[in-house]
Amino acid sequence: MKLKTFAFIVLSLCTVFGAQGATRVGLLAGANNIDLNQDGVPDLLVSATFDNNTSHPSQTLSAFINKNGNWFILPVPDDDGFTWSDFRLAGSSDKIIGFELHNIQGVYYLIRAMKFSSNQDNDDLTEAAQIKFSRYRVAESSEEPGAPVFYWQLSGTYTTSQAYSDVDQAFAQLKIDEFK
Repeated sequence: MKLKTFAFIVLSLCTVFGAQGATRVGLLAGANNIDLNQDGVPDLLVSATFDNNTSHPSQTLSAFINKNGNWFILPVPDDDGFTWSDFRLAGSSDKIIGFELHNIQGVYYLIRAMKFSSNQDNDDLTEAAQIKFSRYRVAESSEEPGAPVFYWQLSGTYTTSQAYSDVDQAFAQLKIDEFK
């Protein structure tokens, strides 16, 4: 009986404290219905592989918001198109740019990781380097004409103190409380 009580307490604490932390959201290949902007209506994330006949195809993600039956595409920040994409160096399996969807206390964030080069001329991205994380959440715009209705709003960044060969290694040690 004591063992059952102990197990119940441990599981309860794990559930309570785990719910407060970051949770990586696993996406299926193809369509994923997730309420990105917390309006009670499922939005659409399309996860797909871009294969250009190289040894390392890219994982991509496009996001669409459903508002009142109308669909709006979310552009990637920094005028980088409409599709998120990871990136590997040619001839290397090391990923230098990557992204993950996380649910943090009920809010969805897309987190981008990039190998950080402090000196563009001398740093070799095939070597271990610091990783810069940028966290984005969906926001609605009421700006002047020409601005998208929905966009990814930057909501924090941090750079790791440790060097990594691959951004996936850094994602495995992501520290949500470091975002500023």
